[in-house]
Amino acid sequence: MVPGFGMTPGTTNMMAVYACDQMEKVNSVRVSHGAYRPIAFSGSITETTIYEYDPNLHGRTVFENGQFLQVPPFARPRIIQLPQPFGKTLQYIIPHSETFTLAKYLENKGVELIEVRGTWPRENMLLIKALYNYGFMNNQQISLNGHEFGIMDAIGEYLQQCEKGKTTELFGYSLHIEVEGIKNGQLVRQTLTHSHPASDGSDPEWAGLRAYTRNVGIPMGIAAQLIAQGKYTGEGAIFPEFVFDPKTVFEELAKRQIYIHTNEEVIN
Repeated sequence: MVPGFGMTPGTTNMMAVYACDQMEKVNSVRVSHGAYRPIAFSGSITETTIYEYDPNLHGRTVFENGQFLQVPPFARPRIIQLPQPFGKTLQYIIPHSETFTLAKYLENKGVELIEVRGTWPRENMLLIKALYNYGFMNNQQISLNGHEFGIMDAIGEYLQQCEKGKTTELFGYSLHIEVEGIKNGQLVRQTLTHSHPASDGSDPEWAGLRAYTRNVGIPMGIAAQLIAQGKYTGEGAIFPEFVFDPKTVFEELAKRQIYIHTNEEVIN
């Protein structure tokens, strides 16, 4: 069984492994997600939105100098250049398992820093940051007309019931993986991104919300297919990094119109 294999994480793990396996030493890995979907098109998505920016969440960490360090919401802002049509985005640390699984995979390569960031559509991020700034994300219990409830529970219900919570201008998923390390004695930076058909309806299979959901579902289907075909290593519940060959996963993704792009540069 492969825990958590999807676009987020799963494909990200394979992209990082592809770059790291070429290096004698890995200095840093920065994983970035651009999840372009409505803020509350389902109950689970609403919960994820609230969970990732919970001020009291212990799992929002970075791996730095051999330690897992907890960070607050909106920590370590960084501009990430995603492929078009998504473009330049401001991203923050999010709680994602790649921080832990890549630290385990790279423990013999001297990795010094692993960070995982993410963003949703800009208006969603503005809303979440405003709710955080005003203390709503603590989900404090309030009383109204004799009824008690968590304030974020009420906001989540509202978002699921209003049209605005179920729509967004741009749909899709965009990944950006940046790995720095030593390859053939040189300090290099490898940047990997991924792309898929537009959500504008030019390809009906990828229209609207499907441009997001297919990015989540297809990698899980590929993982199941590879396991059924015996194209994996290990037994039991194993981190994705230890199970699959990245090139095989990339080939299967390409068959389904999800493409991985790589770029390498020497750092002077």
